[in-house]
Amino acid sequence: MAQNKPNAFMAFVADWRACNRFGRGLSTSEAVAKCEPIWEGMSDRERGPYKSKAKDSNVLERESKTERLNCPGVAISKMQVEKNEAIDAELQMKRNIKRIVLKATNSMKLEEKEFLFVSFNYFTKALNGDVYQPAELSACRFSLKGGISSNYSTMINPGHIIFGQTSDAQDHSRTTHKLPLPPNAMGEKNLGNLYSDTLKWLSASNDEEDEQHDHPVIVYTTPELMPVVKSCFRYLACEGDTDKHAEKIMVYDICYLFLTLKKTVLDLVGVPSDHMNIHVTNSFFRRDFFEFSSGIACDYHEEVDRTKYCTKSMVLRWGYMISHYICGDLAIPLQPRKHVPIEVKHSYTVTPGDSSLALDGTSTDSGCSGY
Repeated sequence: MAQNKPNAFMAFVADWRACNRFGRGLSTSEAVAKCEPIWEGMSDRERGPYKSKAKDSNVLERESKTERLNCPGVAISKMQVEKNEAIDAELQMKRNIKRIVLKATNSMKLEEKEFLFVSFNYFTKALNGDVYQPAELSACRFSLKGGISSNYSTMINPGHIIFGQTSDAQDHSRTTHKLPLPPNAMGEKNLGNLYSDTLKWLSASNDEEDEQHDHPVIVYTTPELMPVVKSCFRYLACEGDTDKHAEKIMVYDICYLFLTLKKTVLDLVGVPSDHMNIHVTNSFFRRDFFEFSSGIACDYHEEVDRTKYCTKSMVLRWGYMISHYICGDLAIPLQPRKHVPIEVKHSYTVTPGDSSLALDGTSTDSGCSGY
């Protein structure tokens, strides 16, 4: 028997189930029954996007019968389109980071410019999609002059593990953050309130122009964590029925931000920056010599001796590392808790510009001793 072709109503049902927490617990027939009165009350204009989606699905279905497919059955041309879109998105991200830093530099506010660092721990990843189930969230505000001015940290209890993923979640927890699994997880259970509170905290920017123009919130994390952070924000937004605001958070590469800041600062002080590239800055982050600093993780991870995997420790360490390699070039004194951990005994000295070329752990402008 031939399969039924996708139609606009079923496209609406699928979208409703994906965006409605209550709908995800219903069977297809139950969801159809719930959506029928909603569909009947929609105008032709409101139905338009779903008609277009159904038409596109029918076209792709016809094309897939003649197109070359890979082993899982995905069209080669579709994979190429997705690859090109990812490349374009990365280039746009890099242009935006350069624009942000250049704007702050031209307005003489580079030292005061605030950046938001965000990290997530997760319980497990869905097998059939890029979906990570959040377990812990931390964020901090950072500027070169003020260092880490504030931080936000919370554990998350999504209520249940993705079906069939309990074993993977146990193994991931045991080898990383050691957080107890749902339903025994610690932290906030109301994901809607959590997302609203997080978005409110992140949106409290010191950039008045961004607030006036309702620009999206830009947060920074490591390249490895970018898909995790994006997925966890989508998960929280969707679970809280506030997914219409998910596009307000954009996730950028903190390593590229570090590179851009370092090159810009070296140019400002008249030091050649040709030797500085993304591989150098990435190696700085991999070195992570604040990894074993005490007092920067949450109480739970301090107790279970997993401070390396604590998201609060991660975002604070990122701020400390950027301070370590950049503040010396601008003669910014390093303050405990803001630029370096409290127990680090640093001896800060202002040195001539040429010495900023010495970027190894023994650099006199690093601001830290004992590393």
